[in-house]
Amino acid sequence: MTNMIANMDFVKQRNITAVYKTIVNANGISRVQIARECNLAGGSVTRITKFLVEQGLVHEVDRQQSERGRKATSLSPKMEVLQILAARAGRKHIHIGLCDINGNLLAKQSTPIQKLNQDDLGRQIITELLDFQTKHAEQINRIAGIGLTLPGVVDAADGIIKFTPHIDVQDWPLAQQVSDATGIPCYLGNSIASMTLAEHQFGAAKGSDNNLYVRVHNGVGLGMILDGKLYEGKNQPVGEIGHIQVNPLGKRCYCGNFGCLETELSNKAIENHYSDAVAKGLSETLGADARINDICNAAEHGNIMAQKLLSQAAGQLGHVLSGCVNLLRPECIVFDGEMFNASVVLPAIEHCLNTQTISVGSSRSVSLKVSRLGGNQWLGGFALVRRALLERGLLMKVVA
Repeated sequence: MTNMIANMDFVKQRNITAVYKTIVNANGISRVQIARECNLAGGSVTRITKFLVEQGLVHEVDRQQSERGRKATSLSPKMEVLQILAARAGRKHIHIGLCDINGNLLAKQSTPIQKLNQDDLGRQIITELLDFQTKHAEQINRIAGIGLTLPGVVDAADGIIKFTPHIDVQDWPLAQQVSDATGIPCYLGNSIASMTLAEHQFGAAKGSDNNLYVRVHNGVGLGMILDGKLYEGKNQPVGEIGHIQVNPLGKRCYCGNFGCLETELSNKAIENHYSDAVAKGLSETLGADARINDICNAAEHGNIMAQKLLSQAAGQLGHVLSGCVNLLRPECIVFDGEMFNASVVLPAIEHCLNTQTISVGSSRSVSLKVSRLGGNQWLGGFALVRRALLERGLLMKVVA
């Protein structure tokens, strides 16, 4: 009997979450349409939507024309009621943003990281989150959860950081520490994986069930959406294409190997290649201290060396991605990073995909897109909490 009651409660919670997710995604939908999309009886939808209205999470809006000519009342989420506190601890800064349920930014701040060790960084992250809530108390209604992202190896299921490239950590239970200190559920994720999820939810990959997200910055990382779900692995690195060897005679990588992809085409690597070209007298347009944005801008204005270096880097990336495409056959690949501002980059990658991947019959080529979310450091953490809220039971904890 106890098991039967527990199963009934689970089904009820699942249905409530499904209806709320449908309303949030549609931002204006009738009860009849909800019943159809969620495959629920009309009476169940009526009871669930009444509960959500009473909780202040949704409200009735102006009527829309129904299929039978009668006007049906639409339901929309109250965007201002539930909020998400999202943060990213990068190599140099902690970025925090307060968002509504649709990802609209309400407040933000960035703070330099003070000390690079596990305990001190943990304390600073917690302090910054608490101070942010105090500073923006007038804008805060009800925070559903905290989403926190970092580079490195993250056990997202248990909220534990296994490795980061800039500080030494040992099974760091950061999610639990943040939850204990703030009293708010915390969801932890790898930076690349979390931005992959954000692109899938509301970015360039929205509507695609199989896609890749590639970011080139300090390193090179890849995230995967497979059959509509973020692939995160368990305890070990996932999507580390930056550590695929592309030049056996290349520079030594911090991972111990030689000629890894990110030793050839991270921002710093491209800058070093250009600096070497200047030292050899092969380019005079920019100085030896040119940064990645300078190089991309020069390429756009006809600098032959800048175009050559960026095309070569894109070719190496395209070669690695060709293997990924042959293995996974995504619908699209979303690119993020400064180098993709240069118009020579995507064509070079596309050429590799066209010549190094296999296709059968009339199968479509992979769509290449540039991220529209770049620079929004908090969106990865936002995506983690949004997923928990709309798919993983957090909603029922919020309304309990």
